Amino acid sequence: MTDWISLWRPARRRVWGVFALIALASVGFSLTDVSWAGWQPATCMPDDCFCEAIRPGAVAQPVNTWSNLAFVLVGLLILGARPAAGAQTRANLMLSQPAYPVVFGASTVVIGLGSLFYHASLSFAGQWFDVMGMYLLATFMALYGLARIRPLRGPLFALIYAAVNGVLGALLIAVPEVRRQIFAALILAVIALEVWIALRRRPPMRYAYFGAALASFAVAYAIWLLDNARALCAPDSLLQGHALWHIGGALAASLIYAYYRSEQTAAPTAL
Repeated sequence: MTDWISLWRPARRRVWGVFALIALASVGFSLTDVSWAGWQPATCMPDDCFCEAIRPGAVAQPVNTWSNLAFVLVGLLILGARPAAGAQTRANLMLSQPAYPVVFGASTVVIGLGSLFYHASLSFAGQWFDVMGMYLLATFMALYGLARIRPLRGPLFALIYAAVNGVLGALLIAVPEVRRQIFAALILAVIALEVWIALRRRPPMRYAYFGAALASFAVAYAIWLLDNARALCAPDSLLQGHALWHIGGALAASLIYAYYRSEQTAAPTAL
């Protein structure tokens, strides 16, 4: 558990300071009189935006909104994580190439802020940022798997990453109804790549992290389904299934990061 535990002890204490500022700002924003009335509503409106009751004011769904701070915290901790030393650093893309943890951490922060915006506003713009953050992380993980199989130089990695997400961003506007299917396909691609790497290359890694990440994601997704179907629903409760989906997803992201850090086999030079 060393790699995962070390994530929560960043070298720079300012990470916790930045998180505290973001958390306080989000709570302070809820006290304003901002209105989303003139914004294009999300496709779930007016009565299919998960279980939590929609409230008037700046934050439509407070619990679903603030639970996204879990993603923000994990992303900031990844950005501020202590680098490893020795041969493992040189043999591991996540440890030897600074761009990889930066993109991973930044994408996780974007998921949190995008979903926070979405559940606060229940607007179409918020929906776009919410799903786009998920795409940014999922496409990164897929490309990271490819980079561990075959070298991807920095410009090529960046070009593919930008192009794929540009197309996905456009699809979110043109055909938003397929967003969940696209995200599911990306996650399946990530899992398939990791299974292929494990079976064919057998790199020494802590596979328990990957298994724990899948378990956390699966449990969170099951709760998401129950919440979305109103099978597990108390609209005015502080305990919301969709909020647990956010927390479970953030936990899964932290475990995937620890899994990537644990790789000790020689990796192809990329960035």
